[in-house]
Amino acid sequence: MSDHVLQKSIDPLKYADQNKVLEGKLSVRSLPRLAEIVLEPAGDVEVELEFDRDEQHLRIIKGHLKATLKLTCERCLEAVVKDVESEVSLGIVLTDEQAKNLPGYYEPLLVSPDSMSVYDVVEEELILSLPMFAYHDDCELKQVEEPDSFDDGKKDNPFNVLSQLKRDK
Repeated sequence: MSDHVLQKSIDPLKYADQNKVLEGKLSVRSLPRLAEIVLEPAGDVEVELEFDRDEQHLRIIKGHLKATLKLTCERCLEAVVKDVESEVSLGIVLTDEQAKNLPGYYEPLLVSPDSMSVYDVVEEELILSLPMFAYHDDCELKQVEEPDSFDDGKKDNPFNVLSQLKRDK
């Protein structure tokens, strides 16, 4: 994996026609929507994207994304570090009609003919790959004890009203 920072935008059609590969890293801080979700926008995203044409001559992007992100544990509400990975399989399309005709094994990526934001694609794929519920593997639920400020030592029996009605008959 190359350590160089990736460029923000590229010409996706040209890259696919030339069978180019993008390898490098992006800072989590450079991905604003992802940075809002994580506890600390620290670290890098490892990116490997191959632009190509498949057997049907469709322009595609295949690749792999990997990041280590600090999320909130849903059980204890403390920080939990998770490795997030995404396998990318996108079909480059210019219109909604092309997207409808794309084979089901590709997700459509609607782009303008001469520009595509690499950062936006990486960010979207990582957000979609986040775990639905992040938690520690050995996490215990924290029990929250609520003070019984209204407890006077006597417990009301909900059936007292019924016994009172029975006596009144």
